[in-house]
Amino acid sequence: MLHLAGLHWTVAFALAAVAPVGATRHPNASGSCAQIGQSPLTVQQVAAYFHPREVIDVQAVETIRRTQALYPLAIDGKAWDLLGDIFAEDAVANYSAPLGLLQGVSGIISGLQSGLAMFSGTQHLLGSQIIDVCSPDSAISLTYYTASHFLNATAGSSAVTDDGQALYAYGQYQDMWKKQEDRTWKIVHRNLVYMGPLISDVS
Repeated sequence: MLHLAGLHWTVAFALAAVAPVGATRHPNASGSCAQIGQSPLTVQQVAAYFHPREVIDVQAVETIRRTQALYPLAIDGKAWDLLGDIFAEDAVANYSAPLGLLQGVSGIISGLQSGLAMFSGTQHLLGSQIIDVCSPDSAISLTYYTASHFLNATAGSSAVTDDGQALYAYGQYQDMWKKQEDRTWKIVHRNLVYMGPLISDVS
């Protein structure tokens, strides 16, 4: 049974998408499919990394999707310790300016916590997403997001305020995943790429 499963993976990878010319590979990830490098891909480059293909490991894909879905809960709920269930201990996250490069899960937690401290609340919405499992223990994903950041601590659900009390961001998370010994999946590298300017009257 194990032999057949391994053969299935070998055949599947041979038929899977081949890395595009110039694709970079992360040293901790499998080379069986195109890898997201430590420098963010441009929006124009992304299409070369993902193509229609058979979903080889549905369980892995859904586990990754569920783990990714925890991210807005952690950020918006200020449940910072939950990020330890999403990012590997030695993960690296390039959040672009102004947060920049964050090293290790503790650095990611402290960087996000301090970077969002000025906002009384946030809402992160995850949109279009594609996940490719590259090997039994590595995967890549691309997830579109919209993030709203609110300055007004007193506004309730029925309150009306102006754009000067909010900051909006639009972009994508480019993530590399690794399966852990406890069979969970965690992000080992993240690139945050803005797809447009930050929108606000916040000065």
